[in-house]
Amino acid sequence: MSRAYFAPHHSYSEPPVDLPARASSLEPAPVEGCKVCAHAAAWRQAFRTGNGTTDGYTNQSRAVDCSLEIRNHPHQPRVTGLPIDPPAVRP
Repeated sequence: MSRAYFAPHHSYSEPPVDLPARASSLEPAPVEGCKVCAHAAAWRQAFRTGNGTTDGYTNQSRAVDCSLEIRNHPHQPRVTGLPIDPPAVRP
């Protein structure tokens, strides 16, 4: 005889957060003057719309890959918002 498992009901004090359906505002912007970033941004747009791809189809996975390339591509000065030095640890 098998017993069914029922998850306990959780109640939260705050309402759920509404996130945008598409996080395009969170996408990394290409660095001005960087040919690699411009190339990745052009391909990201092509993969999102299907306009410019050889088969004419969209490919959201490849579009995300282009965003990752833009974000991870090294630049001088650095594009990340994090400081170069590690944070000071307080005792």
